[in-house]
Amino acid sequence: MADVHDGYGLVLVSVWDGLVVWCNGDRFWWQAGWDEQHGRPAYASRPVSGVEEVARLVTARCAELRRVRFGERADPRQAQPEERADLPRAQAGERVAAPMREPKPPQGPV
Repeated sequence: MADVHDGYGLVLVSVWDGLVVWCNGDRFWWQAGWDEQHGRPAYASRPVSGVEEVARLVTARCAELRRVRFGERADPRQAQPEERADLPRAQAGERVAAPMREPKPPQGPV
């Protein structure tokens, strides 16, 4: 399940903890890792005409983030209850959403 938000000429899809995909109608972009040299996020970007490639790349990034959090068990449902203690919990019929930050489009050529 993903949270979808729009505003300021952008659409945001919160896919996973640390993975938000932005779209401005022309391009998709998302944090693809960390640039150690510059000490900031590294972004990937693709035109909207490449939506299939975007879906594949975002799915791969999500799987990578899940492996970081859950180890070899990338599916959090396979984690033991004590390993899931830090995950947000919802009561029946309630949604849990992470706080949103204002997105900043990547600067310069991507």
